[in-house]
Amino acid sequence: MYVNIIEEKRTGRKCMIVRESFRKNGKISQRTITKIGYVDEFTHLYADPIAHFKEYYKNETKRLKEEKAKISISFSPTAKLDEIPRDETHTQRKSLGASALSVIYHTLELDKFFYNHSRSNDDKFDANAIMKLLVYSRILFPGSKLFTYKNKGMFFEKMNFSLKDVYRFLDRLIKWKQPLIAHLNAKIKEKYQRDTTLLYYDVTNYYFEIDHNDPEPWDTDDIDPNAVDDRNNLRKKGVSKEHRPNPIIQMGLFMDEEGLPVTYKLFKGNTADCKSLKATMNETRLELDYTNIIIVGDKGMMSGDNISTIKAQKNGYVISYSVRGASREFQDYVLNQTGYEYIEIPDNQRYEQTKKILFTAGEEIESSPKLKIKSRDTTRIIEVPHLNNPGIKDKQEIHERQIVFYSEKYAKKAKADRAAVLQKALDIVANNNKLSKSYGAHKYIKENMLQEDGQLIEGKNYELLFDSQKVKKEEALDGYYVICTNVIGLNENEKPFEGKSRFTKDGYFQLNKKVKSYDIVKMYRGLWEIEETFKITKSNLELRPVYHSKRRRIEAHFLTCYVALTLVRLLEKSIDSKYTTSEILNSLRRANGSELEKNYYLFDYYDEVLKEFDEKLGTNFSYKYRTTEQIRKIFAATKKI
Repeated sequence: MYVNIIEEKRTGRKCMIVRESFRKNGKISQRTITKIGYVDEFTHLYADPIAHFKEYYKNETKRLKEEKAKISISFSPTAKLDEIPRDETHTQRKSLGASALSVIYHTLELDKFFYNHSRSNDDKFDANAIMKLLVYSRILFPGSKLFTYKNKGMFFEKMNFSLKDVYRFLDRLIKWKQPLIAHLNAKIKEKYQRDTTLLYYDVTNYYFEIDHNDPEPWDTDDIDPNAVDDRNNLRKKGVSKEHRPNPIIQMGLFMDEEGLPVTYKLFKGNTADCKSLKATMNETRLELDYTNIIIVGDKGMMSGDNISTIKAQKNGYVISYSVRGASREFQDYVLNQTGYEYIEIPDNQRYEQTKKILFTAGEEIESSPKLKIKSRDTTRIIEVPHLNNPGIKDKQEIHERQIVFYSEKYAKKAKADRAAVLQKALDIVANNNKLSKSYGAHKYIKENMLQEDGQLIEGKNYELLFDSQKVKKEEALDGYYVICTNVIGLNENEKPFEGKSRFTKDGYFQLNKKVKSYDIVKMYRGLWEIEETFKITKSNLELRPVYHSKRRRIEAHFLTCYVALTLVRLLEKSIDSKYTTSEILNSLRRANGSELEKNYYLFDYYDEVLKEFDEKLGTNFSYKYRTTEQIRKIFAATKKI
């Protein structure tokens, strides 16, 4: 490349143009690369603009030639590997996939957060480097802390710390939980324009490879980070989502409508799901100052205490309601066909282009092109624990909107799911085997006492009968689902008001726009995302089983996994969710290079996912060979986002 000077005849101004020579059909030709501008536009920056740009493009040409220059690497066919000590963390195979994570990590300014907090505590270890190792490894090469430390050589960035430093950092990290989550929320709002009007909540649990519950050292779930006593009381046997007998920990998670985590809270393994919402909600309100929000949850969150707390904080709720567990009066309303209307779902509004709709948490069902739906504004009596005596329940009347919808395909699925259980019930009746262990089948069986002239028949005092009436009642409710909400919109002739929302005197959360019944259904449908998030933590990030025993180490483990989850979700968002989490992580985990001679690395994997990151994040995974210096510059560039 060279700088060509063209003088305009009319004005006399000199224009600088970058050109290069190239060979075409055996002849040398020239072409324009770019226009720099007029000389007089740069005189305030450089004493001699022409000399400056000529020197710059001369050096640039030299650099490009050096990059394209071929090199020769010689090797001996009989060369042997050097023996590496067992405690050595060096490896000749390193991850370039971490460069994509580095872009998100530094966009969130996590490096600044850990530098500032570590400096204020005068820590002797590099908190930022350790956090990078724990988070990057959890995403790319999940394993125990010892496994992670031994594999720190997989990363190009400096990791100058000991295993003891890692554990010291974990003890320090839990003290930073609240400011760290607040920092993440602030940066996601600033950098990614997060909207927290709609928050989804659900609970899952994670198991430990132990057999017995933790003892009860405290009467409270709160932990004092400065306490010397670090005994644990979180690991308790409870209702495991994976049907395991081991002690578990419950985790309640808030997530926004784009699938990005907002905050989380840990609970004892024997804590009921519905009891976790209030504590997590209060913590979110106090620590993140989130107000004027709509909380979306499944029927497990439908308790009077939760509804009362949401309303007391002047927030909205969209929570499913069990039709089968409802009163007879409510079931009659559901089955009464008066008021139902069919709503077409246009193809461009289909759930994530998969033609699926979520009817129960964690359960995705193909939707019908039509939904039968109706709604009503009504009052309902809920039970709320007495303020001074939680053992006593006070009754409270609330105003809410109840939305009922029906799907034929959901009804067919419910019937298909029941079929296997009904067959087991029929088998038990046929064999008159009351002691048969068959989950769910016994509710379809009733006992009939056998008598002869008013006397029990000796040796056979009962017979088992199939309860067809119970089956008939259940089938009548197949396909129906209910959502209870206090979220409403503007009335037909109501004028818009100031702000996005307001809380009315009768307890409704009113949005400053029209809100139809199906809009509420669409809000609820977003719950599938939080179920998917839990799957990511368990399968892709391998959050469980948890091997820590000390409480603060357990808490720190979940916090590092939470940060890793946030980075993964933002990676998805950065490429417009074009690929699944598994596809993204599979590609990044394969973007590794092997060290050759002369500080060169050979990379052997490149696909459409990595190409997408190159285009959206500015990474560069496409080169087959890289020098150590080039790789260093790649990671340096990710820190200047």
